[in-house]
Amino acid sequence: MVGVKRENRSRPAFPCPRDGKRAENPFSAFPRESIIRKARKETGRMETETGRVLTARSGSNLAAAFFCLPRERRQAMAVFYGFCRVVDDVADSSSLSLVEKQEGIAFWRAEIDRAYRGTPRSTLGKELAPVVRRYRVARELLEEVVNGVEMDLRQSRYRTFAELAVYCRRVAGAVGLVSIEIFGCRRPESRCYAEDLGMAFQLTNILRDIRKDAAAGRVYLPEEELAEFGLGLEDVLQGRWSPRMRDLCLFQCLRAEHYFARSRRWIHPEDRRKLVASEAMRAVYKAILDKIRKADFRIFSGAGRMGRLERALRMAAALLAFARDRQLPWNPPRQVVILGAGLAGMAAAVEATLAGDRVMLREARAEAGGRAGSFVEVKTGEKLDTGQHLLMGCYRETLRLLRTLGAERKLLWIEPLRIPFRSARGTSLLAAWPLPAPWHLLGALIGYREIAWSDRLAAIRLIGSLILGREPLEEETAESWLRRMGQPRGIVRALWEPLCLAACNQEIRRASARMLAIVIRRALLGNRKGSALILCRGNLGELLAVECARLLRYCGGRLVCRSPVSRLVFAGDRVAAIEDRSGERCEVDQLVSALPWHSLRSLLPEESRLQRICRSIGEETIVNLYLWTDRPLTDETVVGFLDSTVHWLFSREKILGRASPCGHAYAAVISAARSWKELSREAVADRVMEELRRRLPEAAEARLLHSFLYRAHAGTPSLGPAECARRPGSRSEWRNLWLAGDWTNTGLPATIEGAVQSGISAVRTMNGAADDKVASPLVSGGGCAMEEAGKEGMVS
Repeated sequence: MVGVKRENRSRPAFPCPRDGKRAENPFSAFPRESIIRKARKETGRMETETGRVLTARSGSNLAAAFFCLPRERRQAMAVFYGFCRVVDDVADSSSLSLVEKQEGIAFWRAEIDRAYRGTPRSTLGKELAPVVRRYRVARELLEEVVNGVEMDLRQSRYRTFAELAVYCRRVAGAVGLVSIEIFGCRRPESRCYAEDLGMAFQLTNILRDIRKDAAAGRVYLPEEELAEFGLGLEDVLQGRWSPRMRDLCLFQCLRAEHYFARSRRWIHPEDRRKLVASEAMRAVYKAILDKIRKADFRIFSGAGRMGRLERALRMAAALLAFARDRQLPWNPPRQVVILGAGLAGMAAAVEATLAGDRVMLREARAEAGGRAGSFVEVKTGEKLDTGQHLLMGCYRETLRLLRTLGAERKLLWIEPLRIPFRSARGTSLLAAWPLPAPWHLLGALIGYREIAWSDRLAAIRLIGSLILGREPLEEETAESWLRRMGQPRGIVRALWEPLCLAACNQEIRRASARMLAIVIRRALLGNRKGSALILCRGNLGELLAVECARLLRYCGGRLVCRSPVSRLVFAGDRVAAIEDRSGERCEVDQLVSALPWHSLRSLLPEESRLQRICRSIGEETIVNLYLWTDRPLTDETVVGFLDSTVHWLFSREKILGRASPCGHAYAAVISAARSWKELSREAVADRVMEELRRRLPEAAEARLLHSFLYRAHAGTPSLGPAECARRPGSRSEWRNLWLAGDWTNTGLPATIEGAVQSGISAVRTMNGAADDKVASPLVSGGGCAMEEAGKEGMVS
């Protein structure tokens, strides 16, 4: 199934037969001889070809896919596609005037009527009549194809995607609906399949042919969306490529990906074998889309073109895979409601959208982001984060999500690993050497002056035991495990304890040994890129929110902020609806809760198993003090502190790449800050400045101009050994309620990576695709080859 958008617009408008036999002129009913003369001039003769000859010489993707159909259906599809081609040729003819094209379209509209009455005049019409009768093709579908082609005569611009969607449904969706009738599909779901796959094909065509269409004065990119990226029609018509054009095309590509995935999920087992031709075409068009993406959306350079040999190989591979493919349980697209637009909720929303679902993402706050969000500080007017967060190069799922949405450019990499630590001994630099893994880590230990050689040897022994697969016991705390592994106090103080506080937000005496072991293995034992530190160049609340909301909007979903849910309505073993504070009820098909554990528990039935789990989870506090001083405190982007009540200091000027008008801006972070929960802002500021003056010589004379305290009382869940054993998975005791969040059983600490991974896992479990053989729709490539922890950042 393919829209009538041309593979090659240079072909003649009225093709002629190769065998030299005179065929009936399809325009013999025309009163004007000029049309015939122009057709003769353009083609060399005025005869027409049969539908099968037209299709055979078209070289199109659809024509190439017909070979896998039974003979009679193959011939019927050749006739139908010949009809599509000849109608499209009228609109695209370079020699006919607009009036003549309109007359040509009128002829074919009348010929459809005559075909259904059994009195066609053209050769092609006579071939088409028995096809529409035999396969019971609704005449409205053929008329829609003509209506779509006619749109090219009177409309060359589209203000919104809603306008463009009408065109796509006519020139591609209607073609798909006719095709499934000829294929012999009988399930009503196959109609949805045809419409969505046709939309995916047409959106792919639009991206591939953008340069050629622009040369003809046509722009199929919605003006509203061009303006959203700061572009205009002239940028397309003049072929001006820019990063903004790339970003626009990325989201056009993601919209096509949504329809590809959505159509595949409409395939019903009863009709599956009948769709082999269209599935072969899917492989070709999907490969075209992939080529455009790999070319960095250089759409004005012919990205996405595919030769016949490559196309044939793609189809053969697709047919072989289709024959061998195990038939998964039928899983049609769902209407998915996601509660909580933090990182877990946004990851779930992106995953579900690219898997073909329609998503409503609800957030109680004014902006998306959750515990990794942003807000405006009233006095300075500056936008601050709900805590300064740090990622790592081994956050595979997080980086893949950012890459999918084109947001990776918002990241600031500190690569290779380089962290200056300040202590009473001065400054010690933990910096990876420029060597392949794991030797880069050995170099970091050798150059780290805070530890003795006995400490280095002990650390190497512990790392070696992890490489050999010797895991900590499930019930062990990090402290008891490190003691059992013979780790001296020096290496615990200078390396393992700061790492535990940063990644687990817990003191080693309380933290799970297994969580610390996961952090060591994935952050330090992977490749050099995996140990890199990553910061957000802007505010963390802007890292994903804009792109996530745009993707939902482009794919028929939406992000709804200021929409707190006050009640879940349960009906037996499922959640029937959600209610907000005004009492408005929203029915739900599938519900993903990406709420924090302490928010979800108030919505659950008393004494339910999940509520008991939520009540049993404790919380750990994170204190973030934003500082504005009259002079610089450090030249470093990030500084760690040993033997100090303050754990990290970040230079916001270096991170954001701009100076603050209110002074030199910094963020001080205290993890596992239970003892700081009741202190006032003034008391916190005094303690922090005292520590900074003690550890940073540059801060000795600094004057504090302003401070703002952001205290996250439930910054992360408390994940000691007992709590880790109780973490729930993605499934709940209700069959349509799925769980996401850094507090669920991700196998990672409560970090940014844990949150993102939980959202993806919840959707994949919901869609019955949790096994390793089913790939996530998020793009891969680049980054680190392993998974890692990280939600509220390394400094959650």
